[in-house]
Amino acid sequence: MALKRKKKTKHDKVDRIIVTENSLSSKVEGYNRLKDNILYLSADGNNRVLQIESAVSHEGKTTVAANLAVSLGLTDKKVVVVDLDFRKPRVQQRFKVSIDNGIAEYILGVSELKDIIKPTRYKNVSVITRGAKIYNASLVFVAEKFKEMINTLRNEYDFVILDCAPVLQVSDFIHISQISDGVIFLVAYAVTTRNQVTEAVKELRKNGANILGTVFSMYDPKKDKSYGYGKYYGKGYNYYSYYKAYIDDDNTDRLEVDENYVPPVGVDLPTEENAALATEKAATEEKETK
Repeated sequence: MALKRKKKTKHDKVDRIIVTENSLSSKVEGYNRLKDNILYLSADGNNRVLQIESAVSHEGKTTVAANLAVSLGLTDKKVVVVDLDFRKPRVQQRFKVSIDNGIAEYILGVSELKDIIKPTRYKNVSVITRGAKIYNASLVFVAEKFKEMINTLRNEYDFVILDCAPVLQVSDFIHISQISDGVIFLVAYAVTTRNQVTEAVKELRKNGANILGTVFSMYDPKKDKSYGYGKYYGKGYNYYSYYKAYIDDDNTDRLEVDENYVPPVGVDLPTEENAALATEKAATEEKETK
């Protein structure tokens, strides 16, 4: 009996590392712009331990974390990606390394920190995986040994990227935001609702998280034309043409920033609330057309 091939979804198209040293792809440009803004924010030596968050699952956190790390590595920055989504770890898949011997073994005292840092085939990029199953994440995050690990990584690497679990599904962010410098918040195009974004941002801020900005992920230019996102984002700009370097026929990511942050290029980018309004409208209108 012949086996049926699993049908690819839109997530399969974007769940991979696409940043390369010589690539001129429009997709890669989105990650490079994100990297440039991160470098700007960290120019004073702050904002080097980055917490990647989203409201719900399947918004592309691990993919953004991985591609941002590779982009930073190509600028001669030493980067380590730490998988803190203990329930659904994905870092080992993106970087094609073993999940074994990771944070769990370090916390238990089985392995030293230097032994759980895994090199990757990407320049200047290392990763730390979960290791064995962790059934109580909070016990790990409040442990002094975990805090010592983050502090050691902070001193040894230019950037520490923390791939975290969704804000509205688990409470890990409460502990992680205490040891990170700032949050990069993902909003998935036509997936995340305004209420979800509002609630997640509220929870992050209530617990003292420093939201550096947002990334608008899984962007679809075909729907963008149909739903008139320019009315919500534009403020005088034609976003489809201005950000044409970010997109092509596949889904990709593009950068949006918090209203309190002025990017070095001086572009009037939308806030996370406007991004949420637009995604909600797109999802609503798509349902009405079916």
